[in-house]
Amino acid sequence: MAVIGKIRNRSGLLIGVIGVAMVLFVAGDLLNSNGGSFNQVDTEVGEINGLKISYEAFESKVAEAINGQNVTADQMEQVRARAWNQLLQENITFKEYEKLGITVVSEELFDQIKNNPRNPILTQYFTNPQTGAIYEQFQDPATGTLSSQSVMYYIKSILNSEQKESWLPVEKALRQEAMTSKYNALLKAALGASMAEGRTHFMEENTRLTFSYLSYPFSEVSDEEIVIQDADLKSYYNKHKNEKEFQQEETMRGAKVVLFTVAPTEDDYNDARNQAEGLIGEFNRTENDTIFVLQNADSPDNGFRTIGRYELPYELDSLLFTAPVDTVVGPFEFENGFNIAKKLGVKQVSDSVKARHILLSLKPESDTAAVKARIDSVKNALSKGASFASLAEALSEDLGSARTGGDLDWFTQGVMVPPFNDACFNGKKGDMPIVMSQFGYHLIEILDKTKEKEKMEIALVNRRIEPSNATFDMIYNKASEFSISNSTMEAFDAAISESRELNVREFSYIKEADKTLGEIESPRAIIRWVYENEIGSVSEPFEAGNQFVVAMVTSIKNKGVLPLEEVELIVEEKVKKEKKSEFILGKIAGATDLPTAGSNTGKNIQNVTDLNFVSPSIPAIGPELKVLGTAFGMQVGQTSKPIVGENGVYMIKVDQVTPGEGDAAVDLFKDQFSREIGSRVDYEVFEALKKKANVVDNRSKFY
Repeated sequence: MAVIGKIRNRSGLLIGVIGVAMVLFVAGDLLNSNGGSFNQVDTEVGEINGLKISYEAFESKVAEAINGQNVTADQMEQVRARAWNQLLQENITFKEYEKLGITVVSEELFDQIKNNPRNPILTQYFTNPQTGAIYEQFQDPATGTLSSQSVMYYIKSILNSEQKESWLPVEKALRQEAMTSKYNALLKAALGASMAEGRTHFMEENTRLTFSYLSYPFSEVSDEEIVIQDADLKSYYNKHKNEKEFQQEETMRGAKVVLFTVAPTEDDYNDARNQAEGLIGEFNRTENDTIFVLQNADSPDNGFRTIGRYELPYELDSLLFTAPVDTVVGPFEFENGFNIAKKLGVKQVSDSVKARHILLSLKPESDTAAVKARIDSVKNALSKGASFASLAEALSEDLGSARTGGDLDWFTQGVMVPPFNDACFNGKKGDMPIVMSQFGYHLIEILDKTKEKEKMEIALVNRRIEPSNATFDMIYNKASEFSISNSTMEAFDAAISESRELNVREFSYIKEADKTLGEIESPRAIIRWVYENEIGSVSEPFEAGNQFVVAMVTSIKNKGVLPLEEVELIVEEKVKKEKKSEFILGKIAGATDLPTAGSNTGKNIQNVTDLNFVSPSIPAIGPELKVLGTAFGMQVGQTSKPIVGENGVYMIKVDQVTPGEGDAAVDLFKDQFSREIGSRVDYEVFEALKKKANVVDNRSKFY
C-alpha cells in the first residue's frame, strides 16, 4: 500500500540509467559535510563537444531534476550524476541517433513493458532503494523478476489518474534506453568476425606444441655480480620514459591524514544515565504515557513496543514480566542508550498474521463518506456470498495485491501501517474489519494467525549515549592544536613517528574526482583541499562524521611523463634485469644448441608438452609471452637464439607440432569471436564518442 505512494513520489529521482552502456562511464559527485561552497576561479563544470557547461546551468538542471523534493546527501549525489549523464547523452549519443534516424514508436515501448521483465529502467523504477529488491507487489513469485501483469495494472491506473505526469519521465527513459539498444545492436551487427579470423582463433586454441628448453632465471644471479651506476638509471629512463609504464594518465596526489575520533566519554555515559534516571519520577506520575514518550525520548518512534520473553536483558525481562502494571524500571543500558521502561500490560499476541484486503483509496478530491459507503457495500456483498478474490481483483486499488485476490501473505508486527496492523493483530481469524489509513479504506479479511504467545506492552524512554558538545569541542581543540603545532612536513612526520596513539592513514593515489578516501566519511572537501595545496601543506581540522581529520599533502604526480625520482625503483629493477641478462648471455655466447648452452651454464634441459598459443602460462616457467610467441613461430627441429624474458633468459628447441583439426569447429570459433567483439560495443563505442567529443569534466572542483 505504501509502495504505490512512494513510487509515484520518487519518479523524478528513480530513472538514473538510460541504457546499460551509459552507467559505466559516468562518475558521480559527493555532497560533503563541509558544504558545497567553492572558491575556484573556474565557473565551468565541464565541456562537451565544444559546449561549455557553466556552474549555474548545471545547478539549474539539478534543481529541475529534484523538482522541489527533499533529498538526502546520497540522493543528491545520484541526481548530479544523472544530470551530467543526461548532458552527455544530449550532446553526444542522441546526436548520433538523430543522424542515423533511430526512433522508437509506442508499440515498441508497450512490448518492453509487457514482454521484458528485466528491462533496466522498469526494474529500477519498481525497486525499493532501501533494500535493493523489487517491491513485493510487483514481483513475479516464480522468477523474482518484474510481474508484467502488475506493472501493466499500475501504469493503467496512474495514466487514468491526476498523477499521470509522474509517469512521463519513466516513459522518456524507456524510449531513450530502447534507442541506445538499437544503436548498439546496429554496431554489433556490423562487427562480426570473418571466417579467416575464426580459423585463426581455432588454430591458436587447438594447435599443440612440444619443445625442449633451457632456462637461467634472473633470481639466480646475485646483485653482487652486477654493477649499477646512476648513469645507467638515467640512460634507461631517457630511452624508455615515453613508454606507457612511465606515463601518468591522470594527475594523482598523495596525502597523510591523522584521524581524531569523537567517542562518548565517561561523562557522556554518566550524563545519559542521569538524564534517564531524572525522568523516573515524572514517568511514574504521568497520566499520558504517549505524550511523555514523545516529549522525552530520543527515539520516540520506537517508544511503544510489544515485547516477547527474552527480548530484553535477562534481569529486566524477569523483573518486568512479574511486576505489576505501571511499574517503571531503569535506567538500563539497551540499544546504545540508557532507558527507563513502564509496563503497560500483558496480552496474548500472535507473531504473524495472514490476511487479504480490498483498498479503496482516498484522494484530495474524494468524498470520504461516499468511499466509506462503497467499502460498506463491498462488505455487504461478501456477506451474501460474493467472492473476495474476484472483488479484490476488480475493485482494489492496491494493484500489487489485487492480481492475487488481495492476498498479502504472512506478515509480522510493524510491517503494515498502524491502523491496518492493529486491526489484524487484535482481531480473530475470520474477522473482516474496515479500517482507514493514509491510503484509504481497507476491507480486511484475517485468514490465519500463528499461535498466540504472552507478550508485554511497554513504553520505553531512551537517552542516547553520544558525544556531547563539550566532547566534540575537546577533540576539535586537540586536532586543531596538532595542526597548528605541526604545520610543516618535517614537524608533521616527526609528530606521527613519535606517537603511537595517533590514528594515521596514508593515501598515495588520490584522484581529483574520487568520492572515497579509506573509511573517512564524506571526504570530498578533504580531496579538494589536497588538490588546491602544495606538497608539505597541512590543513586545519575537517569535520567528517564522528571524526576530525588533519591532512598533509605528500606528493603530486602530474599527468604525463613521470620524473625519474618518482619511478626510480621501477627503473632500477629494469636495469638490474638488463645487467643480469647481459651476464647470462655472456655465459651462453657461442652456443647454438641446447646441450652446449647447458654445458656453458650448468643448467639442465627440460621439456614442455601439449602447449597451445593461448596458454596464459608455461609450466615451470610462468607467463613468458616472448618464449611462447617465439616457440609458435619456429619449425620442428629448429633451435632459438637466447630469449630475454621477464624472469630470465631462455633457449628453446621445437620438438613436435600437432595442428588443430576439424573444420566444422571453425564456425563455432567465428561465432564466439563475433560475440567477444559485440560484448565490447556497449563500453568502447561510448568511450570513443566521448574522446571524439573532447569531454572535460570539472565537477570535482565544485562538489
